[in-house]
Amino acid sequence: MEKHFISFDNYERAIAQVNLKTLPEILQKGHQFFIEAKGFYTQENEIKETIDIYLDQLNEHLFIEQNTTLRNNNAIAEGFIKKFLQMHRTIQHRDALKDYIFDLQAAISKKEITKDDPHAHHIKQIQQKLIVQHNNLILKEEVKIIINRKWRRQLHNILRGTIGTLGSFEEHPLNKYIIPQIQKTKSSELFTAINNQPKQTIKNTFRLNGALGDLLGDLEKFELALTIEGDQGGGKTRFTYQLADAFANIGNRIAIFSLEIGSRSDLITRMKEDYLQANNQHQIFITDQLPEGYKTISNAAKDFDVIIIDSWNKTGLPSQDFDRLRKQHPNTIFIVIFQRTTQKTIRGGTAPLFDAGINIEIIKADDTFRNNYAITTKNRYGVTGIKYNIFSKNIIEVF
Repeated sequence: MEKHFISFDNYERAIAQVNLKTLPEILQKGHQFFIEAKGFYTQENEIKETIDIYLDQLNEHLFIEQNTTLRNNNAIAEGFIKKFLQMHRTIQHRDALKDYIFDLQAAISKKEITKDDPHAHHIKQIQQKLIVQHNNLILKEEVKIIINRKWRRQLHNILRGTIGTLGSFEEHPLNKYIIPQIQKTKSSELFTAINNQPKQTIKNTFRLNGALGDLLGDLEKFELALTIEGDQGGGKTRFTYQLADAFANIGNRIAIFSLEIGSRSDLITRMKEDYLQANNQHQIFITDQLPEGYKTISNAAKDFDVIIIDSWNKTGLPSQDFDRLRKQHPNTIFIVIFQRTTQKTIRGGTAPLFDAGINIEIIKADDTFRNNYAITTKNRYGVTGIKYNIFSKNIIEVF
């Protein structure tokens, strides 16, 4: 709410931020009574008293509801911390680590754990440490987890409650009627209350046509980035050309940095003929040059809707610049191929996998190429696990 509580004077503005359908029936009836009787609020004492009682009950309900949400979110974070502590001095299988990491990423994607969570620093550390352990288990299946004593003590203190989990609200004699507000600090000037965010006047999601739309789901352009990794010879470059055609098909201009294959190569010509529709080709541009490194990509991002880089490793840029580009050009879509090491981890570090909204893995099923497929291993916009056959350009049905 904009102020401390919903009052008669601010009711219409403040109630617009409340989902009336989720209110208890008695409060829904109170709202209806308010709408019908507000014109008599200053004239009839009985109506004024009834409306005041309704407003008191409404504020108390909203306070309890928000307080409960904060507690539930903290409980989710603490559940992951508890499970992590239980791993101490145990042998963990690679699949168990993968399940924990995916469950944690799902909780973060659903906003059940956010960067504002009081335990966010520890959650991030846990995530990073277990990802490293998981990625190191390419040639073996199990690892012993050891948590250092200092960190272990800090995590135990969280579960014992010696560190406040909710923060504290300023005491007020009318606190049961007050909608909780975080006490302002200097840093709060950076933020805007979410209920004061400008309303969207147009639909902010879009979907690619056909099977690629089914694979990726309903996308949001803001800071959208896709990473592509996978087996050598699996079809990573071919897949990006299919994406280029799909994005051009809905009106985007695409720039391809073809750093692995020269732009005049016969292979590029075949890619164009096989995967780019003739009526889309005038919207797709290609270069095999990167004369000024990061600056060249950044300048292109100002002129094009979609930037494709094949591959990041050929840019010579640190992996941190991937997220830097995404943040600096939030309305440009980045599709980037990352090459793998012999241990099947991406070169330069796994940070881009966590910065991107969608991670796609290309699987080489056999040497015929006909059975190779793309699968989303992370997708903030849709479901994971859908398989897309690169040769047939269709979703692989699983029965």
